[in-house]
Amino acid sequence: MTLNRREFVQLAAAMGASLAWGGSARASTTVWHERRDLYPEDVASGDPDPSSVILWTRRPFQSGGRRVLTVEVAEDDAFRRVVAKASAPVSAESDWTTRVLVGHLKPARVYWYRFTDGEGNGSRVGWTITAPMATDPRPVNFAFVSCQSVNEGRLNGYRRMILGLSIVARPDVRVACGPAWYPTIAALLTRRYERLGSSARRQQ
Repeated sequence: MTLNRREFVQLAAAMGASLAWGGSARASTTVWHERRDLYPEDVASGDPDPSSVILWTRRPFQSGGRRVLTVEVAEDDAFRRVVAKASAPVSAESDWTTRVLVGHLKPARVYWYRFTDGEGNGSRVGWTITAPMATDPRPVNFAFVSCQSVNEGRLNGYRRMILGLSIVARPDVRVACGPAWYPTIAALLTRRYERLGSSARRQQ
């Protein structure tokens, strides 16, 4: 089903998201310099269909009150062909998170996106891909991940999945099945490895 812009506005409002609408490509005029430290949860995209995708980030501020980010969606990672741009508000009430529903995109197409605050402090550049049309005969490759303890390392599989380094095919869809991370506070982690170290010394 194809939605027009008014229906997209209603859909975005119903899900508590801002709306960015795709159009003619033009070079970015946004002052942006990367400050990943100000976006501690990074950026994310999800729920793609052939003409839209949802973008997300978190940009916390020290003081309360509503702030406004700018989101840009481009056909290239240099943002010389920006097809959508919109305001993305954040506030303490939303834990400084924002969601943007980007519509009027092309199917099975890779797009790059980024967020920027009022001072030009930007997130990293993320990329996403819209879903193919139902009539598209090309196969779709899935990658599935499950539980992972970040403290134990062994994260090379995630890197291969994200960068498309699979020996079979680059995944089009990445699915996290259940819990993805088990964070451990530093004190417990330190005691755990101290115990392992003491045990190793006793065996020597």
